[in-house]
Amino acid sequence: SRGKTSAQGRKKGGSHKVNNMKSYSILAKYYDKFSQNDCDYVGWSQYLCNVAKSCNAKRIVDVACGTGKMTKLLLEKGFDVLGVDSSLEMLQQAREKCKATFVGQNMKKLSLPHLADMAVVVNDGLNYLKPQELAPFFENLSKNLKVGAPVVFDVSSQYKLQNVLANNVFFVDEKEATLLWTNKTDDAKTQMNLTVFEKQGENYRRFDETHVQYVHTQQSVQTVLEQCGFALQEVSAEYGKPLRQDSLRITFFAKYLGK
Repeated sequence: SRGKTSAQGRKKGGSHKVNNMKSYSILAKYYDKFSQNDCDYVGWSQYLCNVAKSCNAKRIVDVACGTGKMTKLLLEKGFDVLGVDSSLEMLQQAREKCKATFVGQNMKKLSLPHLADMAVVVNDGLNYLKPQELAPFFENLSKNLKVGAPVVFDVSSQYKLQNVLANNVFFVDEKEATLLWTNKTDDAKTQMNLTVFEKQGENYRRFDETHVQYVHTQQSVQTVLEQCGFALQEVSAEYGKPLRQDSLRITFFAKYLGK
């Protein structure tokens, strides 16, 4: 459930604060519940399946796969899916979802055992890369793809980061835990300060994480793709919807042409 609450209200019976945790250390356990109303994974998966079938792709790498929600959906559609993420806590949740193969790797250092027919990066994965890291990422990604392989990924738009998240405060209140989410935004990035209050008996334990997402414009992404040997096929909002100035999520579909 979602409703107004306060951090003070989470301290019933006392609390213990844990700072400076690496990303998704505690959030991984509750990620699916906290995000269940915000992301249309089923609808997005249909778009990805249509692209895969049109390109005759069978072996897909799900980069920054998180808790494996998209990995599971693609696996159920009959694809051979490899999930990759740097968070071992997120991968633990993913392995409990399905029997796909999961590998702990930093997306910037992707190294696959076999060339993939297709790559996907779903739900803001690329926003965690600094602008100067985009080109090296796609250069390295290309080394793990077959020529002609489609790549589909999304970014939270500049409009979303600077006008919706901006300097706002959000919260999600669930039975086992409460998330308090504050943001600090400038022209280039949004710093997300996440506090989870986890119920432990009569007490609540506090955990803090900090995430930073960077602004990537449509033009800057397109320029990097072209420099790295990819040809842009389609740009849309939310995996196939018409793109507007106030769209929150921009989806890119490109093909690796080789060099």
